[in-house]
Amino acid sequence: MFDLFRSREKSVRYVLGFLLGLVALSMVITLVPGYSGLVGGGESNPQIVAEIGDEALTVLDIRRIVDREMRGGSIQRGMESIYIPMFVKQIVADRALAFQAKQMGFKLSEQELSKTIASLIPQLFDASGKFVGKETYGAFLAQQNISIPEFESSVEKQALATKLISLAIEGVVVTPAEVEEEFRQGNEKVKVSFFVLGPDKFRAQAAPSEQEMREFYERGKSAYKSPEKRGYLIFGIDEPTIARSFTVPDSTLQAAYMQQQERFKTPDRVEARHILLMTTDKPAAEVEKLKVKAQDLLKKLRSGGDFAQLAKDNSDDPGSSVKGGDLGWLVRGQTVPEFEKTAFSIQPGQISDVVTTQYGFHIIQVTKKEQARLRPFEEVKDEIRQDIARDQIYNRMQSLATEIRTALIRSAAEAEKIARDNGIAVARVEAAGQGDPMPEVGVSADFEDAVRNLPQGGVSSIVPIGDNKLVIAQVTAIIAPRQSTFEEMSPQIRAQLTEMRAQNLMQDKMNELEARLKENPDLAAAAKLAGVTVTTSEAVARGGQIETIGPAIQIEEAFRKPVGTMLPPLRLPSGVAFVKVIERIPADLTQLAASRAELTNSIKARRAQERREMFTDGIVNKLIKDKKVKIYEENIQKLVESYRS
Repeated sequence: MFDLFRSREKSVRYVLGFLLGLVALSMVITLVPGYSGLVGGGESNPQIVAEIGDEALTVLDIRRIVDREMRGGSIQRGMESIYIPMFVKQIVADRALAFQAKQMGFKLSEQELSKTIASLIPQLFDASGKFVGKETYGAFLAQQNISIPEFESSVEKQALATKLISLAIEGVVVTPAEVEEEFRQGNEKVKVSFFVLGPDKFRAQAAPSEQEMREFYERGKSAYKSPEKRGYLIFGIDEPTIARSFTVPDSTLQAAYMQQQERFKTPDRVEARHILLMTTDKPAAEVEKLKVKAQDLLKKLRSGGDFAQLAKDNSDDPGSSVKGGDLGWLVRGQTVPEFEKTAFSIQPGQISDVVTTQYGFHIIQVTKKEQARLRPFEEVKDEIRQDIARDQIYNRMQSLATEIRTALIRSAAEAEKIARDNGIAVARVEAAGQGDPMPEVGVSADFEDAVRNLPQGGVSSIVPIGDNKLVIAQVTAIIAPRQSTFEEMSPQIRAQLTEMRAQNLMQDKMNELEARLKENPDLAAAAKLAGVTVTTSEAVARGGQIETIGPAIQIEEAFRKPVGTMLPPLRLPSGVAFVKVIERIPADLTQLAASRAELTNSIKARRAQERREMFTDGIVNKLIKDKKVKIYEENIQKLVESYRS
């Protein structure tokens, strides 16, 4: 949690992530620079996917979201047809709620708006709660390409929509009987006996003869094709190779140091570690228990307990717990005020009292402390050298790649000589198919796109590979697709036929065992007939796991059927499981009281979400009926198709 605030860059990424999630997705229209409202009806304008009131949701808006998510790896190429309609639906729903809230007269006061913004971006307020100023606020938002009016308009609309939703979900009631049933469902357990019949039992007797394989090959001969393959000459220009030829004299480094001294000034800072017991969204009773736990941990630490181990075992901060609570160096303004005040007031080696923040209870230890200073030249000269060299190295990589590519168009021998003279790697590939890994490249969609349509002798563009390599390739051979011979396909055909036969034999045996167990549910006798052993599980709840079978919810019927019941055969990746209920263990209702508050909150949250979804759907459908919301499915489909092509 606090690891998010370790540096300015991380802080910006955190808030940017929040803005993109809360604002850009929900209120994307107001964040588009130069947007001026409705730009023409979607019936006649293919660039509009939906209209909400007098505002339009455009193809460009959705493209921005999809492309951003692709760059971040959240969406895989080819999945656009699933995600694009989802994005449109979510944005339309959020905008419709905001529109309806305004229609109903909902308003947000200046005080409410300020409080909401403070909760979203606490960095805009100093340790005493004082606002850092409009200039800093605007500069912060400008880093995300958002103006203050755009941001505040979006926050206001989201807050109004939240107010409207709150009306819909308030008053959710959970009865004691419902809590008890939830407890029973979650805590009753079963034991089962089972055996698994898999195709591996039948593979030995399923092996085909060569004659059968040849007949199988002849019947499906047209399907066995060797795809086109290509030969390549590949040049890989990487940053470490080019960097070895660069030197930067100390005089240049000294001059850069004198010019950039502000950059190397460090403020007061502390190196700290902490243990966090998170209280966010926890009921009051649990918060009290966590407070007691924090005090117990503090006693252990002050009695000589291992801070790092206690942090690993107890801290709820996922970013630092695995590092023994280590947060690294912190400067003022990076953490919430309560945390900062304590961290900068205690001495190295000292352990704080329990500190309460909006995240929960912290125990802090400062390991080092430094006053503001100018870092000396010797300490930073390697950083300066890297900065100076980086641009020069990149420019040299680009110019060398261009030189090699130009030479390669004329003559491979000339290009190879330039490469040798500069220590550049050259690789030859005799025959590679699409998707095959290649030297200097690995597997790269960008490289495949660059060479796919080149003729023999053709030279690719300069292709970036990863963060520090450029590649150029020449197609040296094109091997046309051809009919694969029986000898080439023999291993594949053998495996395919064996698996088909093994599956058929397994199905026959499964049918035989299922019929036998219906007449006589003697699991041990059926297992002996199948040549397998019976396994008995531990007592397991619905949310648990059964070794070999997997999630217990797969045999949910076992929680409802009498002891001795044979369940229907269960298909698993490893085969078919035959399962018998041997014991049912009811939930221990004496433990219900301890879980009642948590269960009540859980049921309320689930009901609230269900009611939220129903309410939102109702609002959207009503606004569609009243022609206040219009969704243009044809334009959405065209957008999806544009990604496919």
